Amino acid sequence: MKLREFEHQNPQDVIALDVPLLIRLLEYAREDAKTDMDLHNVSESAIALSKSGKTLTMADYDRLVKRPS
Repeated sequence: MKLREFEHQNPQDVIALDVPLLIRLLEYAREDAKTDMDLHNVSESAIALSKSGKTLTMADYDRLVKRPS
């Protein structure tokens, strides 16, 4: 299935991110996330940031993984 076909079927859940960010998010999921809700929040942030259509990069990491103040 081509990406455009997938976007047409389920556009709200499509995100694009580069490999360094993917690796860091996997590390976050394994080492830093304390609850399933932490992972849910990262997913929601990724979906929201992806609405612009740009590929997410390490520059977006802090906005994806919001640390408590």
